[in-house]
This record gives sequence, structure tokens and C-alpha cells, in this order.
Amino acid sequence: MSTAEWVLIRQRDVAGCTVVDLAGRLNALTYGELRDNLIKLTLDQPRALIAQVDDLDIAAEPALAVFSAVRMRTDEWPSVPVLLVAHDPQRHRMIAGSAIRRFVPVHSSLHAAIEAVAEPPPRRRRRAVFLPLPSSSHGARAFVQETCREWNIRHRLEDALGIATELVENAITHAGTALEVRLELRSGYLTIAVRDENAHPAVLRQRPSGRLQGYGLQVVAALSRAWGCSPAQDGGKIVWAVLSVGPRRLAPFPV
Repeated sequence: MSTAEWVLIRQRDVAGCTVVDLAGRLNALTYGELRDNLIKLTLDQPRALIAQVDDLDIAAEPALAVFSAVRMRTDEWPSVPVLLVAHDPQRHRMIAGSAIRRFVPVHSSLHAAIEAVAEPPPRRRRRAVFLPLPSSSHGARAFVQETCREWNIRHRLEDALGIATELVENAITHAGTALEVRLELRSGYLTIAVRDENAHPAVLRQRPSGRLQGYGLQVVAALSRAWGCSPAQDGGKIVWAVLSVGPRRLAPFPV
């Protein structure tokens, strides 16, 4: 990548929102790195991620899809709104008239963007750190069990334990580093996330039919509403799954 192919990100906190001032050139060469860096900034769950784009040289309108990609990749978790700010009237009209406007709102000032951010719903959070040892799987299960009981979501305990077990054992086997288990309850959904220090992304692979063990992330995918893997800002990754904790509905008994 030449010196002309980069995007500089300056980050600050304003009213609980992460504001990034972007400068440089947004094109096919810088798209992926910018997307990943913006996703990392959402993992601490600010009220919103607000990108100011007046100093960003946009090679072509389709490159703006990087912002909708960030929004879609973080929609289920950490569910942080993404907004754009363009003070320049011509730049604002260009973005407002593009397809991205359906997914990411654009405002003419930082103040207007912050005013448009709704207060996030209440969240309950807990974290626990474990070593990369086989016994950590049992410790993580005990942590999840205790938390689900405290939060009165015992009816989803079995699924929560299944997800946590697979995520933790996957991290122990493939990352081999210290790991952090995060639990979050918000708006009827429980998020179970495991952070490790290995940046290699978790990948769902099909297993040979008839194999009884080692399904790993297939179990997570089957039990959860959604799951994903996000790069952590200070290195490593976070593998997460979202589980609905609404009451189970039984199918009617056939007559």
C-alpha cells in the first residue's frame, strides 16, 4: 500500500459516543482495514460510533458501503448505532443521496448527530477471566450458571451453558491464551462473549456426518439467534453469541 493509500483515524469521546475524524483515501485498498478498525471501536459499547468524513477522500460512491458493513456486522452485538457527519453541504448531499442512507444516517453537524442518538436500553453485565486450562470450562459454566440464576433467566440456562462451554473450549483449544467471558443482558437477549488473545478468526466448519464430538461452533450456531467473531481493539478477538431469553413457547399438542 503506497503512502497515498491510507485512512487516518483520530478518536475521542463526546457525550458517551466514540467520535472518529477520518482523513485519507477510502478505496478498495483501504476499505477492509477501515472496516475492521471501526468494528473494533464498537466493542467497548459506546452510545454510538460517529464518523466525521469531511476530510475523507472517497474514491467512488460504492466505497461508502464500508459504513453500512460496520453497521450490519455489529447489529446483533454489540449493537452500537453508526452515524456519519458531513459539514460540507456538497459532501452531505452526496452521502444523503446515496444508497448508504438507508442504513447509516448522515448529519450536518456533530451536535445534530449526538442529539439523534437514543439512550441505550438498560444493560446488566458481568465478566470473568480464566486461564487456558481444561478446568476453565467448568469454571466458566459455574460463572454462567450463577449469573443466569441471579438474572432470573433459568429457563435458558441449558442453552446458555451449551454456548458458553463451546466458546470457552474453542478458545482453550485453538487460542491457548488467557480468556475473558462476558455476559450481557439487554432487551430480552443474553449475549455470551469470549475474548482471547489470538487474532485468528473463529470459523464455522462442517463436520463429517456421524461424528459425535467436536461440533464446537456448530452447536453455538444451532442454539443462538446470531453469532459472530470480531477483532478486538488491542489484539485478539471476541467470539460472541446472542440468545433470546424470552419465555419458551411450546408447540400445540396435535389432536
